[in-house]
Amino acid sequence: MSQQAQRQGVQEARSLLFIEALTPMHPGLGRGGEGFVDLPIQRDEFGFPTIWASSLKGAIKSSLLLSCNNEADNVERAVCRRRVLLAFGPETEEASEYVSSISILDARLVLVPARSLRGVWTYVTSPHLLNYLATYLEIVGDKERLSALREVLNLVRGRNAVTSRKEVLVGSGGQSYVVLNEQELAAEHSDALTKLGELLPREVSDLVKERGVTVISDELVNNIVRRSLVIQPRIRLDYASKTVVSGGLWEEEYLPQFTVLASVIICRRIRLAGLPDNELKERLNQLADNDSKNKKYGNVSKDELIKAYDDLIHNKLVDANSVCSDVKSLRSMAFGGKETVGKGLARLMWV
Repeated sequence: MSQQAQRQGVQEARSLLFIEALTPMHPGLGRGGEGFVDLPIQRDEFGFPTIWASSLKGAIKSSLLLSCNNEADNVERAVCRRRVLLAFGPETEEASEYVSSISILDARLVLVPARSLRGVWTYVTSPHLLNYLATYLEIVGDKERLSALREVLNLVRGRNAVTSRKEVLVGSGGQSYVVLNEQELAAEHSDALTKLGELLPREVSDLVKERGVTVISDELVNNIVRRSLVIQPRIRLDYASKTVVSGGLWEEEYLPQFTVLASVIICRRIRLAGLPDNELKERLNQLADNDSKNKKYGNVSKDELIKAYDDLIHNKLVDANSVCSDVKSLRSMAFGGKETVGKGLARLMWV
């Protein structure tokens, strides 16, 4: 049997990814928006906050590449970086050599914290937002969670607001309300909504159980979500005069702490592994030659790298599951470029 035949393994693997904002996050639009905020966050086609797939993939790739700097040995550091690049795609100068083996979908909003007149805050979602999650569950083939989520959607269909936590309700005389982000909504309580928390990773599920979740109608949710977003003024000072420099006053938009989004990662077998043996050898030789000349790795020999890269392809990145396992080792990361001011720390939870 040829080495190429031996490399045939699981061709594709899919996993659901939940992202929780541990501190306010700014997945920036990259330019000024049309509204009153100078630096708004990204939004999907319906106007809800999102993290575009290109931004999410770039952030995960950068985090994994940075982790390679922990390798003290030059060869190990080069192998670590090449392992990431084989999965996520090469740098610009090698763009014609191979393509990425990983696809990541947009991170869609699932739960957002909202201020509550009772209980400080609670989670808010809507049928529209839950249908984002239903679509992703269908993509990864999680029939059990999808069935449970559809039960929740049937429960809340046609209702104004349903909450899992009695403590957030106000009112008397048979009529109950929730006051979310200073908006009063007629609401009712249902213990059946606890099923929603059971669909989520333990870290989020525990928070949903503690704070509760309120599912509101699609007609109301956009306004509640908009009022949950954090708008933070920023200034840039002239160090000598301690006054604001010209153009140095602006506003940034953030997703609030504890926001939960969902995405999907699709891993495939490393593309180079599908090449005929002689062509694969030629490609690995070229990659090793490029990396041996890269000053960031110090003094490494081309022969050492060829041997290490051959081992990488034949023994470590053998199929789609091994590619995914590297990515799923990442449990947290700084996202959005504002980590120096305490923003953008996110927890990654894989299902």
